[in-house]
Amino acid sequence: MAIARQRIHLPPRAWRRALAAWRGGRLWEGEATARFEAAFAAAVGVEHAVAIPSGRAGLLFLLEALELEPGSEVICCAFGYPVVPYLVRERGFDLRLVDCEPRTLGMDPAALAEALSDRTKAVIATHLYGVPCRIRELSELCEARGVTLIEDCAHSLGASVGGRPTGSIGRAGYFSFETSKIVNTMGGGMLTTDDAELAERLRKCASSEPPHGTAWLRKRLTKTSFETLVTHPWVFNLAVYPALRLASSKDRFASGYAPDALTTAGRLGRYSAYQAELGLAQLGDVERRAEARRRNVHRLRERLRGQVPFQEPDAPDVVPNPMLSAALFEDMPRVARELLARGIDTKRDYMRDCSALLDQPGHFPVAVRADRQVLHLPAHPELSEQDMDRIAAAVADVL
Repeated sequence: MAIARQRIHLPPRAWRRALAAWRGGRLWEGEATARFEAAFAAAVGVEHAVAIPSGRAGLLFLLEALELEPGSEVICCAFGYPVVPYLVRERGFDLRLVDCEPRTLGMDPAALAEALSDRTKAVIATHLYGVPCRIRELSELCEARGVTLIEDCAHSLGASVGGRPTGSIGRAGYFSFETSKIVNTMGGGMLTTDDAELAERLRKCASSEPPHGTAWLRKRLTKTSFETLVTHPWVFNLAVYPALRLASSKDRFASGYAPDALTTAGRLGRYSAYQAELGLAQLGDVERRAEARRRNVHRLRERLRGQVPFQEPDAPDVVPNPMLSAALFEDMPRVARELLARGIDTKRDYMRDCSALLDQPGHFPVAVRADRQVLHLPAHPELSEQDMDRIAAAVADVL
């Protein structure tokens, strides 16, 4: 049987919980949101957590709540999710990009040290694919210059650095609960901080969003149910995999990832009490699923060591939660096509060289290489040791 690049799961009893919440009048407002925020803050090790409609909405709220002057310089990594630097620039700040470094694919501290200036007011550091960036070095640089450090933790719930969870190291962090994330509330996310005044301003931003309606909920449930169905092994093999094979010459469909629209459309609105109930039901299972991911990625990396470079943590006390296993191939498109022919589905073009997409000046050789070479091999928690050995053998055969 073919192996899908990822597996989406409908949150436990999602339809039944929605019906019960509707009957009980707690779909949109209720004490579940406060309970989820408190439980999440405890899990991340911070004083405050604020539920938000999406990760990108959380970034918008942070840029507003930090009360930065218009035209302030904000630094982002050149390799990452294009919507992050786009929103910085769209909000009237002076965007500056710095290169990533080749091991973690996160922001290079040496590049940041060179870029920091008196104009720099904030740095956004992404823990890409759930592997923490060199956040300790970045934090020291920002602290020395009095610059606010924001952690982009959209992929990294369950990861830690020196025993500290991601999202607790910078002044604030933001998380995502989209369907592919380790906690899936069919959208939404969370902001974390130890700064009480900042938390209060963020809470005002979040509470000012209008509540969703039942049409939004029905659409979310239907979309997530469909994603769950098409990534189920039997359905994937009967319908999706043959379609991918037929379309393998068309990069957009075969990759499965045309770049997201650079917008907040559909990503705003108030986080619902119903979603918080879904989050509470999953929070206790994060470590078990993260450990399964770590085992699978470690096995894949060890089987291919010396043949394929992988994204890796930078120190022994850095614990990733690898949302995706990122390998780099000189001829990535060919490798992806040949793996698909061998029954191994892969993901590509998820993160990009933002300097090219946003026409930003500068020289970013590592980001350019990552954009051209990164390919994600399946390593989701449902895969067995035998599955991982089969994937490794297929890669070795293609090479």
